[in-house]
Amino acid sequence: MRLRPICTDAAVSGVRFQLFLLLALALAGPARAGDVEDCNGPPTDKAEAACSAIISDAARSTDDRSKAFAGRSRFYIARGKIDQALGDADAALQLNPQFVSALIARGYVQQRKGSLDQARADFDRAIELEPKSPFGYLARGNLRADQRAWTDAISDYDQAITLRQDLPAAHVGRARAYVESGQPDAALADANTAIAVNASTPNAFYWRGQAYRRKGDIDRAIEDFSRAIAQAPQTERNAYFARAQLYSAKGDYARAIADFDRLLTVLPGNKEIQEQRQQAVAMQAELAKSGAAAPSPTTPAPAAPAAQPSAAVPASSNQQIEQAKQFIAQGNFAGAINNLSQVLSGDPRNEAALRLRTQAYSRLNRLAEARNDLNDLLKLKPDDPQLLAFRALNAAGLRQFDDATADATRAITLDQNNSLAYLARGLVKASTGKVKDALADYDHSISLNAKETLAFTERGLAYFNLNQLDKALLDFDQALALVPTNLIAKSWRGLALMLKGRTDEGLVDINAVLERVPNNPTAQLGRGLAMLTSAQYDRAIAAFDQIVARAPNDPFAHVLRARAYLGLKKPDDAMKDLNLVLSSRPDYQAALTLRGITWSTLRNYDKAVEDLDRAIAQKETVEGVFARAKAHEALNHTDKATEDFRKATQLAPSSVFDVLAQAESKRKIQELSKKVPCGTGQGGTCL
Repeated sequence: MRLRPICTDAAVSGVRFQLFLLLALALAGPARAGDVEDCNGPPTDKAEAACSAIISDAARSTDDRSKAFAGRSRFYIARGKIDQALGDADAALQLNPQFVSALIARGYVQQRKGSLDQARADFDRAIELEPKSPFGYLARGNLRADQRAWTDAISDYDQAITLRQDLPAAHVGRARAYVESGQPDAALADANTAIAVNASTPNAFYWRGQAYRRKGDIDRAIEDFSRAIAQAPQTERNAYFARAQLYSAKGDYARAIADFDRLLTVLPGNKEIQEQRQQAVAMQAELAKSGAAAPSPTTPAPAAPAAQPSAAVPASSNQQIEQAKQFIAQGNFAGAINNLSQVLSGDPRNEAALRLRTQAYSRLNRLAEARNDLNDLLKLKPDDPQLLAFRALNAAGLRQFDDATADATRAITLDQNNSLAYLARGLVKASTGKVKDALADYDHSISLNAKETLAFTERGLAYFNLNQLDKALLDFDQALALVPTNLIAKSWRGLALMLKGRTDEGLVDINAVLERVPNNPTAQLGRGLAMLTSAQYDRAIAAFDQIVARAPNDPFAHVLRARAYLGLKKPDDAMKDLNLVLSSRPDYQAALTLRGITWSTLRNYDKAVEDLDRAIAQKETVEGVFARAKAHEALNHTDKATEDFRKATQLAPSSVFDVLAQAESKRKIQELSKKVPCGTGQGGTCL
């Protein structure tokens, strides 16, 4: 197709470019730390200046200058200055003909310029010099993929992954090759691995979307293309085009046209996009003429009407039960309940009808009525471990924790391999603040049954509450892989992505949930969080007020509202929310951290340190350690403050609030370094 060369370049250039980011690690050497470190860092203007300074310094060693040429070549590649990149790569190889990073850089540039034989020669030479390095195989695999030599490309990616299993670019490259060679299941496995290693890997979501597309799973494909677009909205032409085509296939012509329009702003003369847009417009017009409406994600498909039994010949119980099964499959739970209630009015002990009505009541969140049916079932089968486990889950949902524990314990006694019973017991522990204990039950439940979406959802929530967002995201992804319509997992995944600072990507999930269920509290939390992180504090508080009114025991909503109050400089209001949470959950880490920050705002630094010590004892976070450093500084505890400021720059950020705190901490360290020189006469500081 006409768009293919443009899209192919877009879809693989991210994988190639990631190769050069990884190669930067190999360029660093023992030369002067400052400029070499800058030269071999991310390809920024600062890197170019540092590399140029080394190149211009005749006193530098040959090794330093060859690495600087290679580093500046990477910078030019990132800026699309291909001829300059080639010149620097050549210069690096003139100084050191065996410099593998420069060979790969030059090969990449030759590939971009269409000199494929020369590119292949450079990649082959790199592999010959360093056969145990994955990067040469990755580069050659990308070249072979561009040549559509899929079997050879897969072989090179296999070798790269054998040498380094956590190399996401190789998994994405192999996923592409699998998609193009008609192996979508293998492609899914590779794309999932790449996303698990690093969810920001370029094109991972795009190629996973293509794998789902090949399998006919349009909704999942659209979701992945949307996540790819959220990661790179200005450059992801491929995903816009693929998503537009799938929207057209679903009959959602308005959205298809919007995506085609977006593409035409950057590719105004592309004939294929113009033609497909015209087709979508024509189909939309035909629908309008016929009086039909395109399907809308905000409007669920109408439920099939319940068949009205003839007065002369009433439907049998079996017929009504079968029809109820169909209603449940269609999502028409009210219709199913109506049928089943008719059956049970004449036969109150009908086990099949009771089981189905329990399921329908549970899906409508009518837990008390579901419990009544479970009680009746257990009168019929008092020692059924599966029914006991279901009732334990029901009781946990009703916050009847003693009853839930009793049922789960009895179910486990009757059947030690009952996965739902462990899940129910874990849910009780998590709901009563024993989140770490709950994890053991969730782990055991999943080991017994790895196909239960609720187990992965609840374990993801436990990790979320422990501020282990990366682990939470893995579990939410797995829950959605099992059941794509799991809105609980989708809403919490969106929230976790937003807390990681990936707001655009998280909003894809949040908006998808709100389209289906406008009052979903977790998705509304996500909307509130978006307002909070964009400093719209009044609007955020209004959003959190609605959530707290409906779910007054939700600690996370109170903590987020407290953050918004602090943004408005209302620490007393923030303290009310935090004290409320900590009165029932005295060890809730997020609340302890924020209350420590609030105490500092109120200039009560001793209490601030006390709360922050308790929070940090559970888990060291950048935000908590930085806040404690500021409290120690206010108390003139200089050594403790300096130690915490330094530690805050070294910890890995786990949330968007950690990222902000770390940036402040780095500024603080720079400020302190100017006040505390080392005194060696050689420059630098003791910090």
